[in-house]
Amino acid sequence: MPVLVEPKIIFSDDRLLILDKPSGWLTHPAGRGSPQGETVSITEWLIAHFPPLAMIGPPEHLQDGTMVPRAGILHRLDRETSGVFAVAKSAGAFTWFTKSFHDRTVEKVYLAIVSGVVKADSGVIDLPIGRSRKDPRRRVARPARPEMGESRPAITYFRVLERFPHHTYLELKPKTGRTHQIRAHLKAIQTPILGDQLYGPKRADAPIVTRMMLHASSLTLPLLDGGEKRFESLLPEDFRRTLDYLRSSC
Repeated sequence: MPVLVEPKIIFSDDRLLILDKPSGWLTHPAGRGSPQGETVSITEWLIAHFPPLAMIGPPEHLQDGTMVPRAGILHRLDRETSGVFAVAKSAGAFTWFTKSFHDRTVEKVYLAIVSGVVKADSGVIDLPIGRSRKDPRRRVARPARPEMGESRPAITYFRVLERFPHHTYLELKPKTGRTHQIRAHLKAIQTPILGDQLYGPKRADAPIVTRMMLHASSLTLPLLDGGEKRFESLLPEDFRRTLDYLRSSC
């Protein structure tokens, strides 16, 4: 198993735990038959450091049929995605925050470096997302058609932060929370995330890149006692290095 940087605690009280998730950590265990090195997960880390979390939330069903504790986890981040990660520490908080995510009263902000130049300074990607018929790991974003099969509405707002000759640095705010939503939406507009081997080229077009350049920058949650609170994660070092490389290559 590779040696990974451990998650850091951004915030903790009796209701909520906010982590800074490093790239490389799965949200839930990969299940039986997974390749060596894919077993490290936030779920296992949480239970090891906060044992009572094993009882928070309904069990999670993995694709191989295995059931694992939910451990209070409120949302997912893909293995290579870094950034803000929210966990409920009580049953009441889990119910409250789960409803907040469902009702879309949570604001999620991501930062991404994509291959290709996004011409509009800002805009919205409003394309339904469904599972790919060719590859069950992938999601496909495209206008709904009867022959497309099951798909669900998905909306992502974007804003250009910086342009390079062959890349763009974006801020993204997903209004919905579909699996692989940002990745599939950016693929659909022909600007896949740099380093995304599932939705983009197998080989990154910037040699310094070692992972998918997607970072969960902030999460704003409505609080049980009123008001809201914003939690932030600074850009990790590998993300900053990639931006510096692109700037120096202009």
